[in-house]
Amino acid sequence: HDNLTLWDKLAASCPEAPEGERIKMQKLANAIVLTSQGIPFLHGGQDFARTKYGEDNSYQSPDRINRMDWPRKVRYREIFDYTQGLISLRRAHPAFRLQSASEIQAKLTFLPMPVPNMVGYFLGPHAGGDPWGLIVVILNANPKPVPVRLCPGRWGTVVDDSRAALEPFGEVLEQIVVVAGRSCRILVDLNSISDV
Repeated sequence: HDNLTLWDKLAASCPEAPEGERIKMQKLANAIVLTSQGIPFLHGGQDFARTKYGEDNSYQSPDRINRMDWPRKVRYREIFDYTQGLISLRRAHPAFRLQSASEIQAKLTFLPMPVPNMVGYFLGPHAGGDPWGLIVVILNANPKPVPVRLCPGRWGTVVDDSRAALEPFGEVLEQIVVVAGRSCRILVDLNSISDV
């Protein structure tokens, strides 16, 4: 009951943003949480844009404010499916669940990004015993797409602005990958996949 839901916070902090942009922001925020090291926390209903209609302290509010509005799961299925894919990816790959600060320091390397409001990092080699030898995560909070140069490798996309999968669904043919505005892009070096 404390504080705004993420959906309401986005509406309050970006009142001029159309719903489509807020959907992108919600998906990006969920991607940030679910690809970060440590224990992830999602507020109930965050996977389908839960709202408390702008009520930030709903302790004494009625059920119409505090309830889970399940029809939103249908309306915002895009966010739900994307979040579900990210959860599956996190569960399947120990690189996103490293067990100690020293392991994180040894296996996570931040990358220089071409513009502000972006974060990028490598996980590997075989972080946490992951069969994916080298993973790159790029987060773009800018509204516009940004090209990012990758190091040499055969890169396959597993997360982009529209889906999160357990298997690569597209190969980057050049060393430049375009990260859509307000989105996450996760790639794996296809040559580094092993049966570890």
